Amino acid sequence: MKKLFQRFLEINVKSAREKAEEKGLDFNEDKFIKNHQAVMPILLFYGLLVLLGFILPSVYTIVPSWIFIAVLLGLIIRGINHYFGWIRFEK
Repeated sequence: MKKLFQRFLEINVKSAREKAEEKGLDFNEDKFIKNHQAVMPILLFYGLLVLLGFILPSVYTIVPSWIFIAVLLGLIIRGINHYFGWIRFEK
């Protein structure tokens, strides 16, 4: 999954760099990568929920809704922290 995410990110960076060069704009690769690394887990979670809704619609009635909301809020907080870097863990 991590390799797939990295490959997807590389393709997006390459595409965005080419578009910026065509338009003659400045392209900040670090900011672009940081933004996508913060937002992509949230979008993947939404995609998973939509996929589950089509494949197994009864999952929404079995699993309490607060679990989905808790996971979504956790991913949002993680994304904001990843983008701004408020909390850092030292190794």
